[in-house]
Amino acid sequence: MTFLNLIALSLVIPIVVSFITLLGFYLYYRKKPKVDKGFKFAYYALSYRRKFWRTVYSMPICIISIGVIYLTLGFSKLFIFITFFITILFAIQATYNYVMWQRELKQ
Repeated sequence: MTFLNLIALSLVIPIVVSFITLLGFYLYYRKKPKVDKGFKFAYYALSYRRKFWRTVYSMPICIISIGVIYLTLGFSKLFIFITFFITILFAIQATYNYVMWQRELKQ
């Protein structure tokens, strides 16, 4: 097995396992009532309001992660891409959860 095949397997296997796990959580929690008070570890069991606030208070973890990536990679094109990608993902997730939370309030 070549070095590139090993790298490909080391990337593909975690991605497939993560996808299967996320799909399992989604299917398990989709018909269950959502929690709006108290602590709940499972993200899928939260209401959109709680998902929004979990996204907001996980942003410091994101900033620390970007700092660690900067210390590891330095200021490179890869660092700029990773920072941009993480920032866009957090913005999309926060916006989506906020919009869905407001729709729940109207219903």
